[in-house]
Amino acid sequence: MKKLGKKAGKAASMKKAGHRAAGKAASMKKAGHGTLGKAASMKKAGHGALGKAAVPVNKTAQEKKKEAGVPGEWLYLAPETVGVRQIADVLEGTCEMEIWQEAGVLEIMYGGEASMDMEEGKIHPRDQVTAAFAEEHDCDRVYLVTFSAEEYEKVLPVMRHILQECGGIFCGDTEDFKPILTE
Repeated sequence: MKKLGKKAGKAASMKKAGHRAAGKAASMKKAGHGTLGKAASMKKAGHGALGKAAVPVNKTAQEKKKEAGVPGEWLYLAPETVGVRQIADVLEGTCEMEIWQEAGVLEIMYGGEASMDMEEGKIHPRDQVTAAFAEEHDCDRVYLVTFSAEEYEKVLPVMRHILQECGGIFCGDTEDFKPILTE
């Protein structure tokens, strides 16, 4: 309950500062909508995505439409032999990176402040849908991949390079795993 209180306080302070999105968030909470419901339903479905990123008020309708089809949270399903070190080696010289091999984390910087984060994870034993999808594509490892949806065009060449050199697939961390990128 403390979390909701903090969010409501933040929404009120954002509204005072002139941000209209906070008013919408507050009215959605009154109507029973909010990230907790989405998180709970996504968790039940066995997916890692826990909500949508906020869209700034000044976005054009075309930008919103484009971003709606591109998630900011993806899965990289890889063959068993592909660890974060192998991914980093493949990208060596193409972009800046920070690797935490013991933690299974790779941060790939591809322009200014923009980055794509890859974190090795495990498919939850109860998530039979994701497990079957990974098996169907002969992939034994899963990485949670996050980046800003607005940066999709910039991160796409990085994703394609990883696919060409390491195999596997990138797919949206969505109920239908779309969009899907393969070699």
